Parts: sequence; C-alpha cells; structure tokens
Amino acid sequence: MRIDLYVQRLKTRGGIGSPSRGRGTIGAERLASRKSKLQCSAGPGSQRARLRALPISGLIILLLSASFSYAESKNEAKKSYDAVMNKASRDLTDGKIDDATKDAAQAEKLDPSNPETANLLGIVASKKKDYPAAVSQFNRALNENPKFYTAKFNLADVLMMKGDYEQARTILTDLSQIDPKSEIVQFKFALSYVLANQTAAAMSFIDTMDLPGKTPAYYYARAAVWLKKGLIKDAIQYSVNAHKYYTDGECKYFVSVLQEMGFNVSVF
Repeated sequence: MRIDLYVQRLKTRGGIGSPSRGRGTIGAERLASRKSKLQCSAGPGSQRARLRALPISGLIILLLSASFSYAESKNEAKKSYDAVMNKASRDLTDGKIDDATKDAAQAEKLDPSNPETANLLGIVASKKKDYPAAVSQFNRALNENPKFYTAKFNLADVLMMKGDYEQARTILTDLSQIDPKSEIVQFKFALSYVLANQTAAAMSFIDTMDLPGKTPAYYYARAAVWLKKGLIKDAIQYSVNAHKYYTDGECKYFVSVLQEMGFNVSVF
C-alpha cells in the first residue's frame, strides 16, 4: 500500500507517463520494479516454498514415532522369544520332549537367525536320538556365532553319542583352552576314552583330574571305567563316595550324563 501511494504521487507530478525520463521517472520505475519483486516474493511460489519447508519437522516426528514403535515391537518380540526359550528349558528338564519340540518350532518362527534357536533345535534332535540333525543344528549355531560355548559343548556330546570320539576330543580340546579348570569338560574327555574302549588312556587322564574337586567329576569318571569293565561293585563304591562329599543334585547331573551316554546307571 505504501508503494502504491508513492507511485501515485509521482504520477501527479508528471513522473510516470510523461515524455521526459527524469530522476522522478527513473525513481518511479525502480519503485515499481521493487513492488513487482515484492509481489512476486509474496506470491504462490513463495507459499509453496514455505509449505515445502513445514513438513520437515512433521517428518522428523513421524520418523521418531516409527522408531519408538519399532523399538517397542522389537522388545515385545524379544519378550515372546525369551518366554518360549524358558518354557523349552523347563520342558526339557521335565522330559517333555514333544512339548520342547513345539517350543523349538515356535522359536524358529520368532527368531530363526538366533544361534540359541539352532542350539535348542539341536538339543531336541539329540533327545530324539536324531544325531545327524543334532550335529547339523549345532554347526548352524556355530556358523552364526563361532564363539558359542554351549553349542560347542553340546556338539561334543552328540559326536560321542554318534561314536565320533576323535572329533569330539578335538572340540573338547578347544573348550578346555577356553576354560582350563572346567571339571565337566575333563569328565567328558575321560568319557570319550571310556566309550572308545581305551580304558587305559581314560585312567591316565583321570589321574590328572583334581581330587577333591569342586564337583564329583573324578568319582563318576572312575565309575564309568568300572562300569565299562563290568566291575559293578567298584562303580557303585565310587558313586557312594561321591555322595559323601557332594550334594544329590551335583551327583545327579553326572549320573544323567552317564545314562545319556548309554551306561547302566540303575546300579547306583
């Protein structure tokens, strides 16, 4: 409005539209040009520019909302997965293999790339005595996580069940380097010799184990040798001695391993 009034004054003075192009005329033209530019800057193009700028903050909010939603969804998925894995652990402990099989299938749907899933599938397969499938699943878990100690440990067990004692010892050697003081790994080492009918090698290895140890590993390794030789009374005596120094729960684990490996533990 102020520009329009000023231009009108110049017209009255003969600035605009008069034949001479004096300072007034030039000034008016410049003002008119400025007016035109201002009108253009206030026109639709400018509004579009502002409209293009406005959605940016909204987009950030949308992205943040999506990020929060994704995180929440991911947390829910993890909770569901953990619940399934916990149930599988209970079912395996209770000997509910069919239920554990269903749990493993559910874990596979929820998180197939998780090495824990492959490890669970391997355990279920080993409980069903499907040793090739078990080996495949444990190797799958190790491909996904080469440092997965539990999967290596389980793979060594299955290889012994299959009768592949040399390969089992190779894996047990790796585990003993990771945890040199593991009496359970030492116990499995001894069993690998016993199962291979190398009782002399087993006895030599057992002589290197700690006595007393933190677990009854030594006693049940000796018992395994006597069971293999058919010396039942000697085997029973080692089991009796183990119960003198260790809890029933500690002894139960080693007895269950012997049973799983095919030893007649009903005599204990």
